Amino acid sequence: MCEAPVLWLNRPTREAWMDVLADSLRSLRLKTEVYGRLELSAPWGIKLDLGHPGFFHAISRGSCWLEVEGQRLALAAGGWVFILGGAPHAFRDTLRTRTRPLPELYAETGARCGGVLRHGGGGPQTTLLSFSFGFTGTWLNRLLAGLPRVLHIKGDGAGATRGVEALIQFVAAEMEAGRPGHDLVATRLADVLFIHALRTHVEAFPEAKGGWLRALEDPQLGRVLQQLHDRPQHPWTVETMAKLASMSRSTFAARFQKVVGESPLTYLTHWRMHTAMQRMAEGDASLTAIAESVGYDTDSAFGKAFKRHAGKTPGEYRRQLRQRAG
Repeated sequence: MCEAPVLWLNRPTREAWMDVLADSLRSLRLKTEVYGRLELSAPWGIKLDLGHPGFFHAISRGSCWLEVEGQRLALAAGGWVFILGGAPHAFRDTLRTRTRPLPELYAETGARCGGVLRHGGGGPQTTLLSFSFGFTGTWLNRLLAGLPRVLHIKGDGAGATRGVEALIQFVAAEMEAGRPGHDLVATRLADVLFIHALRTHVEAFPEAKGGWLRALEDPQLGRVLQQLHDRPQHPWTVETMAKLASMSRSTFAARFQKVVGESPLTYLTHWRMHTAMQRMAEGDASLTAIAESVGYDTDSAFGKAFKRHAGKTPGEYRRQLRQRAG
């Protein structure tokens, strides 16, 4: 396959890693479930142990304590917290208040899960917006693996958090109003809120980055990752990647494996397959055109690589996508 020579542009490191992060976020197929707007008045305490891949909670009013995996965090209005891996956790107005399972409270009050739940003793009020989330596919595991299991960001009304705080208030108002279609609106807003909050955390807290995220900020590895994402169709070899990184082949391969956690060619194959899956899901391009767009000269070579990665042929995968959509 003929292709114009690659121009090795030394783009600023931060711009390069944000490009790769944007690629990943664009391809994110997020499954968000709104647990509800919880109107809580002191004394109150709730606990969640629901087995979801992750949780996202935002405080739109008041304050509370969060206990998760041995940590105690003080949360206040405008702040939010991710809990990755679905660890059991509890919220309460003070550390002395007893907690009750959230599903039990929904059953007791007759409130609808995903709507407004009112609970507590009539004292100072706290409003908590609660969501569970998960992903289809595995690409974003690279991002999540580089983050702590508990992410807490304090709202300060300025800078990067201002947009998230505005979204928190918007979602809270939509859930409170209960107009027709509010469930769908709240879920879509929750998707935006999740991505915005995640991006804010990644930008604001470099010390939390590890693994794949650390590779993105590495001046040499980040340059390579940016080019792999920009040009999956290029006939990459370990030698050309090493040249781009200004490193010897052996040094580059060892460093990539150590930091990213997989070999350069394995990473490239996974990105190509992920990109191919996205293109099948988002358009009607032929499988031949998709194969060429991710660096395969023949349908047979693409088909073999795809089946090793996905456990099914490209045609089978596309048929499954159409059956689900139909």
